[in-house]
Amino acid sequence: MGTTGPAPALPDIEPVATLLRRVRAELSAEFLPDRPIRVSRAPGRLDVMGGIADYTGSLVCEYPLDRAAAVALQERDDRDVQVFSLNLSDEGKPSTFRIPLDALAGHSPDVLRRELNQPGRKWAGYISGCLVALNAHAGAIGRMKGGVNLAVYSTVPLGAGVSSSAALEVATMMNLAAHLGLIPDLRSEISNRNSLDGVKIAELCQWAENHVVGAPCGIMDQMTACLGEPGALLRMICQPAQLLAPVQLPDGIRVVGINSNVKHDVGGPAYGRTRCAAFMGHRIIFEKMREMGRAAEKHLVTDPMSGYLANLDPDDYKNLFRSSVPEHLAGREFLERYGPTSDAATTIEPDVSYAIRHATDHHVLEARRVRRFVEFLEKAKASDGAKRKLALDSAGHLMYASHQSYTMDAMLGAEECDLLVSMLRRREPLGIYGARITGGGSGGTVAVLAGHSDRADGAIAQVMSEYEQRTGRKPELFSGTSPGAWHAGTAVV
Repeated sequence: MGTTGPAPALPDIEPVATLLRRVRAELSAEFLPDRPIRVSRAPGRLDVMGGIADYTGSLVCEYPLDRAAAVALQERDDRDVQVFSLNLSDEGKPSTFRIPLDALAGHSPDVLRRELNQPGRKWAGYISGCLVALNAHAGAIGRMKGGVNLAVYSTVPLGAGVSSSAALEVATMMNLAAHLGLIPDLRSEISNRNSLDGVKIAELCQWAENHVVGAPCGIMDQMTACLGEPGALLRMICQPAQLLAPVQLPDGIRVVGINSNVKHDVGGPAYGRTRCAAFMGHRIIFEKMREMGRAAEKHLVTDPMSGYLANLDPDDYKNLFRSSVPEHLAGREFLERYGPTSDAATTIEPDVSYAIRHATDHHVLEARRVRRFVEFLEKAKASDGAKRKLALDSAGHLMYASHQSYTMDAMLGAEECDLLVSMLRRREPLGIYGARITGGGSGGTVAVLAGHSDRADGAIAQVMSEYEQRTGRKPELFSGTSPGAWHAGTAVV
């Protein structure tokens, strides 16, 4: 988006403009020309630092991209929800899903998840799940006079680790909430008691993905899609969503993403096992704390970590608790000793062996890496010359350490992403400071901290060309930025 002059109207911004054009050309039988259409838009995100540590309470740094999902809504006369995907089905072709509002209201999330988890239907869970979440929060379905048509189109690549699902959810949730009058009117002194703010929008989207889609994601993706500011890193402590002032990048520094074109899946087994193992580690450490309290004649009832591994001092972890965390433990044995964990988004499988110490190592140490990363960026902003270069190098090296931990401890690495990071690191003298695998790992996108210069541009282009030659996969560069959905709002055309 432009940096000078007034921002273009929402209907003129991509991919909203393309969505409206295709709705009028391809869906004219369903979207009636004499009725208003409400449009909304939410961006994907580049996970610069933090990644999967969001669900253990870490600080995260996220960058809103110019790639986005767009949603068009028009009211229907009947009580059905009909959803049109222009490019989100498994084959990338137009697809349709239809369900009565009363069925959405009457089925449990588990029943809906099973019904929607069918070939060619899963994309619809992200959209209909938003209505289920709104209904649970504000009785949305009972407030609706008629059903709705929803058409969706996205330029956020699926499976690239840049949060295509959160972009779709937030764009849908913003549109539905505005349609139902749940977005607060700042001109009014009295607002509906069910009014939603940007944080609540994000929380409801996360609930939909966790409970209706069945993907155990944290909240950083939805928060960035909703509240991200263009050109800055969204800074948030995920406990559960403490939004801090955005991190402004030092002059002449940018972040970009390189899509490896290896698809990842946050609902896949590796992601779920790592998440489970982290919460198992938390439970074991808490029990060790209780044991130490009893030895000191103190009765420990509340969790000193307040429910988050990120609050455990890394030195205390290494010196006092790490030896008590087993490298591997079968789910059945853990359940017999400790019972279930506090994580509602995952279930321990009795016959699976969990790498608990590895996962705990990653989460405890990643939280410190992110804090120090921000400190070095801020030091670079306040410095020049050699001190600035040292601070940027230090921030970048923390990205490399995070990447290594994703592979060795979180066990969510990918050979292709390792190759990209290695090639980028060899080009540090050309203005590359750091790189890491992002989001849920196991493929997807590599985030890069780089100078804004012709030399850095050339280095990134060389890496992408060499990567394609060596792997046969065509990489994709993400370099633009745009505002989150809360800042863009919705528009009626």
